Amino acid sequence: MPKIIELDKHLINKIAAGEVIERPASVVKELIENSIDAGATSITIEVKEGGKSFIKITDNGCGIEKDELAIAVKSHTTSKLLSADDLFNISTLGFRGEALASIGAVSYLKIISKTKESFDGCAVEVEDNRILSNKPTASNTGTIVEVNNLFFNVPARKKHMKSIAGEFKYIVDIVTRYILANPLIHFKLIHNDSLAIDSPSTADTLANVATVYGRAITKSLISINFSFFDMEILGFVSRPDMTRGDRTYQSIFVNKRYVRDSLIQKAVYDAYGALLFHGRHPIFILDIKIEPKKIDVNVHPQKYTIRIEKEQEMYHAVKNAVLSALMEQELMPLIDEIKTKNLSQKVIITNLDEVGKTQSSLKDLSPSLKSLLKVGNNNPESSLSSLDNLKDGKKDYNTDALKKSKPFSDELKIKIIGKLHNTYILGEDNDGLLLIDQHAAHERVLFEKFLKEYKKEAVQVQELVSPIVFEANPHEKIIIDENIEMLKKMAILIEPFGKTTYIVRALPSILSKQQTPAIINDIIDEMNNNEYDKLSKIKEERIAMAACRSAVKAYDVLEVPQIQKLLENLFKCENPNTCPHGRPIIICFPIEELEKKFKRRV
Repeated sequence: MPKIIELDKHLINKIAAGEVIERPASVVKELIENSIDAGATSITIEVKEGGKSFIKITDNGCGIEKDELAIAVKSHTTSKLLSADDLFNISTLGFRGEALASIGAVSYLKIISKTKESFDGCAVEVEDNRILSNKPTASNTGTIVEVNNLFFNVPARKKHMKSIAGEFKYIVDIVTRYILANPLIHFKLIHNDSLAIDSPSTADTLANVATVYGRAITKSLISINFSFFDMEILGFVSRPDMTRGDRTYQSIFVNKRYVRDSLIQKAVYDAYGALLFHGRHPIFILDIKIEPKKIDVNVHPQKYTIRIEKEQEMYHAVKNAVLSALMEQELMPLIDEIKTKNLSQKVIITNLDEVGKTQSSLKDLSPSLKSLLKVGNNNPESSLSSLDNLKDGKKDYNTDALKKSKPFSDELKIKIIGKLHNTYILGEDNDGLLLIDQHAAHERVLFEKFLKEYKKEAVQVQELVSPIVFEANPHEKIIIDENIEMLKKMAILIEPFGKTTYIVRALPSILSKQQTPAIINDIIDEMNNNEYDKLSKIKEERIAMAACRSAVKAYDVLEVPQIQKLLENLFKCENPNTCPHGRPIIICFPIEELEKKFKRRV
């Protein structure tokens, strides 16, 4: 067994630096946090080659004293902690005293800083943790940090860095997070001498979000302003109809610190509940303020993880904050009153717990609630006729038409008897009452139709009659510019149409059936997650999404002939029981169970 030895201090510094500095974006993050802690109102980030060769951060903060600058680049030196007790009451973003030393251990580092009281500034140059020079220099108040040739002495780390565009994407991500959390600070991001982001100081938090995410996303946001004991939760959440294919557009800040916390994230998703479509993710920006002593930020050198003293309080506070915001928009109508036919009694629902109990009792109405598995035609060769003009019906059908309607299939023995809220089709068969979700039914029909079309031929390009014009935010612009040529090979033709605007002129024929900017959002999200197989193969998930967007929606008015056509096509499907995303299409209330509820039988 090899002998245990004490590591060389030089090697220790490199190991420690690896925990803090993972890539160029890590350098940018640490230096931005230092600038914010210094009280800066203007921060400019300049990078070249995605930060691989050059990073420069300039701020107008309080600066560093001349005689302290050489100390600041050493390990575990900080102005933010005086004793161990301070670790339990941290109000600054930085506190560990590792950032500058870690950067200096793996790069050529130069710092110029001047305080307001000093006549001139001071410049310190560091290479591989060794101070090369320390001398006075002319400077404005604030600090300039230059980082050259990152990881020059750690070839393994340098080798595993991503492409220039890939590394710059990480930098854009971290810069935009801190723009969202600090609207009063003027941020600029310059890449290869070209201005990528310019976010002016503003007191209007929504305008600040628009700078980062663009107007299209900002229009869909609902503001949050919620207090719960000693917690305050501010920010924005998106309406349920504005979702994305991944979690890129989700930011959690605790005391202005960007964190990744699964508990808080779960609280948001639980608040949305069934409003979220399967596989979709809401956009949210949460700014949580809590007493510093109630959280522990000293968990990991990168400071993304925190421990919360009372996790359940945090969970309920966030969930209620999001729930309140959604309810105020009338996106979640609650049951206010349940009446019997003769109005002899009514039940008033006053809180969410009562709603939950009521929903449970409604579920108990029929213990044998089931999907109609017995119905359907499993012949894979059966053709699917399209529901032409299914959405064109403007007037509702009348009662006489219903009375005269006959079972639409002698084999299935199902008769249409009505509609419920223009969302559910009511039918009856020998077993009892059927409730059919019109959107889910049409979605299944279109899904199998599109899938058959796709399997018959390779992906074909379809020029759009009305090209899609959309505005890209800085993050999206990087992804699109990097992948334009690859997208052309996949029959997706996107061209620049201005500085931050793009135009989509063609899509694969299977996607062009429903032309919508949301399709472009999904494509960008998949490229962001390196899910190129979804684009190249047009997998079932995308076909399901196209079917969902093309299908009739809840509250669309369908007349009897349209309903009959829809149901005829549904029962020709290979799987008429669930939509492509797994939701049930038909629910049966057996007549025996209804008779028990009406006390007609025991």
